[in-house]
Amino acid sequence: MIVYLWRHNRIGLAVLTGLVGVRLVWHPNVSAGMTMAQCWLVSIAVVSGASLLAVAVRATWLGVAAAHSLAVLPRAAEPAGLKGAIRRTGAPGVVCLAGADPAAFCAGALRPRLYLTAGAAEMLPAEELDAILIHEAAHARRRDPLRRLILRATADVLFYLPLAAWWFRRQSERAELSADRAAIDRLGAKAVARALTRMDGAGLAPATAAAFDGAAEARVAQLLGDSLPIRRPSRAGMIFSLTGLLVVVSLVMCIAQAAWTP
Repeated sequence: MIVYLWRHNRIGLAVLTGLVGVRLVWHPNVSAGMTMAQCWLVSIAVVSGASLLAVAVRATWLGVAAAHSLAVLPRAAEPAGLKGAIRRTGAPGVVCLAGADPAAFCAGALRPRLYLTAGAAEMLPAEELDAILIHEAAHARRRDPLRRLILRATADVLFYLPLAAWWFRRQSERAELSADRAAIDRLGAKAVARALTRMDGAGLAPATAAAFDGAAEARVAQLLGDSLPIRRPSRAGMIFSLTGLLVVVSLVMCIAQAAWTP
């Protein structure tokens, strides 16, 4: 468990270590304050409420940062090929970005839009360009940027629960697979596969955007018609999540009891 946090979240490890230390040295007298049942009820309510508030604040922060990142990206005139792809696919809200590197993503929590670099529009053949627009349009219909924003904020706030980060990655992969299926249904697997191999990445995309280059292993398996990889949380992640939850709730119980004590 310690190795997991050391590799993935050292700040979280430091905070959780501090919480454990406080809990080990602080033993308020239960008889002088609330009953154990009262401690549990108050602690659960406090942890739940504080977590929801923190997720809302973190999500707002991420949303504002993403909006700022999108606002400063340089725009470009739509190439003729992109205009034709928009007509063929009916993709709404397409924004062409300046840049020679091929990149595509869907961003915008409240008003999702499709972003594509001029380099991608000029380099990709018509069928592959259509596949990318259909893929990103599926993200927009599902409001995947908003979903990613909330899941990312939840994983950040619940840093002591590795299962939250695992769930964020799992849902991001499912979103990419679903968007790929929308493109496969219209154009076939070959067009989507060719588009996937040509895209170098989405370095321009905000962290909460649904980008075209994610979840490569599962997407390739789906394109080939193979069985999708089974995703299960690791045993270490589950144990550490339970431990982290118990430590946090236990510490809040101490604080609540101390505050309740006359």
